[in-house]
Amino acid sequence: MKKILLIPFLLFAVLSMAACSDPNEEPLTPDQPEQPENPGGGGNDEAPSEPTDPTPGGNGRYLVLFASRSGNTERMANEIRTQLDCDILEVEPQTPYDEDYNSMLSRAQEELAAIRQGNYPPVKTSVENFEDYDMVFVGYPIWHGSMATPMQTFLHNHAEKLSGKQIALFASSGSSGISTSVSEARALCPDAEFTETLHLTRNTLEQMESHITSWLEQLNVNSNNNNNEGNMQTNTLKLTVGDKTFTATLVENSSTKALKEHLAQGSLSIRMSDYGDMEKVGSFGFSLPRNDQQITTGPGDRILYQGNSFVMYYDTNSWNFTRLGKVDGITTRSEMLDLLGGEGDITVTLSI
Repeated sequence: MKKILLIPFLLFAVLSMAACSDPNEEPLTPDQPEQPENPGGGGNDEAPSEPTDPTPGGNGRYLVLFASRSGNTERMANEIRTQLDCDILEVEPQTPYDEDYNSMLSRAQEELAAIRQGNYPPVKTSVENFEDYDMVFVGYPIWHGSMATPMQTFLHNHAEKLSGKQIALFASSGSSGISTSVSEARALCPDAEFTETLHLTRNTLEQMESHITSWLEQLNVNSNNNNNEGNMQTNTLKLTVGDKTFTATLVENSSTKALKEHLAQGSLSIRMSDYGDMEKVGSFGFSLPRNDQQITTGPGDRILYQGNSFVMYYDTNSWNFTRLGKVDGITTRSEMLDLLGGEGDITVTLSI
């Protein structure tokens, strides 16, 4: 009878030991990282507790961000910084890469696989805000056809802060193209505005300086941090949509003065969409002083809405906002829509 009573006790003891066994005996395989609890953000991509201060330049309107291992992308970043005299900041991984090239490639492959699963490798670089920058230059090497993983993490972590900002991508590679990395950047920062890109390979790096000069001219950016007196005195705003360029006369207020200060540093491209069958609207990417008043708009009116949105009216509306100016020679809806290429999304470039 005692032997029979011992059997349940022994069985209970065996089951209890099994329940207390080490759960780490079956680790995850490297190619199948654990899914994060929050979609779109890995459990190991937390931003540093303290933002990283960029190295300042004389021109505070541009920021150059770069990630580099071999030094090629860093050379490009420093050349951009030199030509623009602007701020610069290196995006660094939390754990430095091995000096051994094959080890680095192996780690890069693992990190790219992890990103595809939603896990972003941590970086130790963060920026508090981008409000003072008209354009952010983002540079990286291309690994296995993709954007280097530290920069992917950085853009992932800062996507909301980069909303509405102009981003100019530049990259270096042995021979791989840039198109995949551009698509990755657009997916990581869907609300940013992307300009023309610059891609240098081993065959074009020797002419780096001239390539960068031409690219910056194409972007219409320069190192002049002082207001161009001639530009500041003009009340004419140039607008380009597709192959059409037209002008608008600006009113005089603190809003247009601040806008001209921005445009004195270079042109500004804004992606705009239709709203209410009466206007096209898009974000400046920065804030301007407001001089709101009750206004009834007409075709051709240029409006500042809520301090950060640029509105081009092709029909009438009454609301409380800031008048910036009016397109010259426009009186009807059809005339304004013709200049804008009809209804649908457009990119307008502003300059003075």
